Amino acid sequence: MMQSKLAWTSLATITTVAAGALLWLEPALAKTAGDLGAHVASQGENLGKAVSALSYVGGMGAGAATAYKFKANRENPHQHPIGHALGWAVVCVGLMFLPQTFKNTGDTFYGTDATPNQVSGTTVIGN
Repeated sequence: MMQSKLAWTSLATITTVAAGALLWLEPALAKTAGDLGAHVASQGENLGKAVSALSYVGGMGAGAATAYKFKANRENPHQHPIGHALGWAVVCVGLMFLPQTFKNTGDTFYGTDATPNQVSGTTVIGN
């Protein structure tokens, strides 16, 4: 009973702090649809870099899992089939080559001299 009350008190405190932080950060949020669109468009390159970095890290993790699965197969092949290790190897290779695949696909569809879109048109909704 006491733990439940403590949990609700903690949840209420966290919610209050989060609401206060949102009110404090409110001026940094977009005021119009155009501001929102410009902000999202400006974050495209950073999002791409994050995906690339995470795919490399994930690929290295999958490589470690591959080594572990090959070792497990060598020690006890009846309980650890080789297909698991090969599956992890495919995931590892796929993640390691994913950023370059995105770049080559983008260059194929849009060319190497493509420029990012600019926000234009109606940028204000309402008054």
